Amino acid sequence: IVSKTTYKIFTMKKSSYISVGCLLTALGMSVIISCSKSFLSKEPKGVAFLELLDPEDILTGAYAALSGASSTTDQAMSGAASVRNWVWDCASDDAYKGTTQGDTQPVEEIELYKADATNQFINGKWFVSYDGIARANDVLKSLANKRASMDATQATVIEAQAKFIRAWWHFRLLQVFWQVPYITESVVPSEVKNDRPIWDDIEADFKFAVDNLPESYTGEPGRATKWAAMAYMAYAHMFQKEYDKAKPLLDAVINSGRFDLVANFKDNYSPLTENNIESIFEIQSSVNNGTDRPRNGNADSWVTLPLNRFVPTCCNVYQPSQDIVNAFKVDVNGLPLLGINGPKFNETNLKNDMGLTPTDEFIPSDEPVDPRLDWTVGRRGIPYMDWGVYSGSDWVRQQVYGGPYNSVKQMFYKKDQAIASHSSFARSTSINYRALRFAHVLLWRAECAVEEEDLETAKTLINRVRRRASDDLVMGKVTTYIFDGRPIEVDMTKPAANYKLGEYTSFPSQEYGRAALRMELRLETALEGNRFFDLVRWGIDNQVLNEFIVNESQFRTLMQGITYDPQKNDKWPIPQTQLDLQPGILQQDPAY
Repeated sequence: IVSKTTYKIFTMKKSSYISVGCLLTALGMSVIISCSKSFLSKEPKGVAFLELLDPEDILTGAYAALSGASSTTDQAMSGAASVRNWVWDCASDDAYKGTTQGDTQPVEEIELYKADATNQFINGKWFVSYDGIARANDVLKSLANKRASMDATQATVIEAQAKFIRAWWHFRLLQVFWQVPYITESVVPSEVKNDRPIWDDIEADFKFAVDNLPESYTGEPGRATKWAAMAYMAYAHMFQKEYDKAKPLLDAVINSGRFDLVANFKDNYSPLTENNIESIFEIQSSVNNGTDRPRNGNADSWVTLPLNRFVPTCCNVYQPSQDIVNAFKVDVNGLPLLGINGPKFNETNLKNDMGLTPTDEFIPSDEPVDPRLDWTVGRRGIPYMDWGVYSGSDWVRQQVYGGPYNSVKQMFYKKDQAIASHSSFARSTSINYRALRFAHVLLWRAECAVEEEDLETAKTLINRVRRRASDDLVMGKVTTYIFDGRPIEVDMTKPAANYKLGEYTSFPSQEYGRAALRMELRLETALEGNRFFDLVRWGIDNQVLNEFIVNESQFRTLMQGITYDPQKNDKWPIPQTQLDLQPGILQQDPAY
């Protein structure tokens, strides 16, 4: 793939640019070639002219790739590797593919567990991920040439960042695929087999990062730190159920004193409150900054607002499910409905306007809900940020197919549009993706405590996260039940719904603590791309997803006849294009 790529340098929200011409990327190996006529002398094929570039400049390109959209303009490529992992979240109980039937068909195949090795988005995930790995390896190759003339500490910090990025990409690949080759700077990529687990390789790179990265950078929040490496290394251990190894790493992050929960849950999703005290690793985005390239922004605002009234973003892809809406229901004490010695959240649906038009009367339920619901999901009769009252089916493209809901976390406020949305491509925003925040670390540490049967510690940590969201309410009680163009009555002094969020007083058993932890992680991080992978690592994907399919089939005909097979559908097949490129090297997942 030949492209001219402009890379963003991560210095706060100010952007400067370095042009790296003619970037060739092929199956995990990059070759940098100058386009100048003064560099026409022939060199052996496959030799990289990395000695011409500064390692720090190449590192900037490696960071730029983390968004998942830097390598290509192809939607199947960039969407599949989006840092939000939204494509793979559509295979969970949190989200639908959405939009209309037939649009982004490969994602529907993933949603319905029908995808095979020829699926475009599966190939896109592999392609863009190994491009990111190649960029990290190019940093290390350049560093090998330049190290003798560099400050030793600076060189080591650059090496540690490159290894962090390399581990991060391999980790995310391993979430999706059965086994993948671990590509380092010292191998021939096309000769590396996917014939072994690579957890040790991932951990080794993260460990080097832990040992050699600084605790922070002055004015450069987008860079990986010691704490980010610790937390991701812990998460890698948790995927292997090595809770005893994850625990001290998470404790170190918590006890560092560098992080805390921000006062308001909603501040984790605003471009005006980025790189805050809760953020541990944040993927930077920027728009309207002197370049017409919208890919410097976050291209994952898939919300469709009524085009005759509001800004047209795009597509209405990645819509919240009824199941995730139901999960926010609470009991009289403000606690989730876990189904242990009481009702379960999905036994009945929270009242919705499915099948109704805006001019049909709809009176929302007064059933108590967690206030994070309306900072996560746009639903009828509730103010949608500052865009107005969500009036129903005119806010989605095809309600009968994608359901009645829209996402909130990926959307910007109308008042912030000039700084938040690209002037010519509204879907590209300046909203950073908080890939790793302090709430994750607290809940992962609570999970370790549950598995050790230290239920008091687990309860304390979970309550700490819940307490933060308890009074972060969407305001604006709507008493208009028919939207036919007449004025809408909203009392902005009252909460928009019956919000209630309480704290746990006890965990009577490990089973209860485990259910509480898993529910809390779901509610706190809903529609942030981790749900499917968490279900798999917990080993409850079979139970949860087949129950989800049964419930969904009652009102979504496309789910009828679908079955989730945990022996096959917990991972996706190695792309056929890659198998064809490396016959005898790459092997297909035996489940396929």
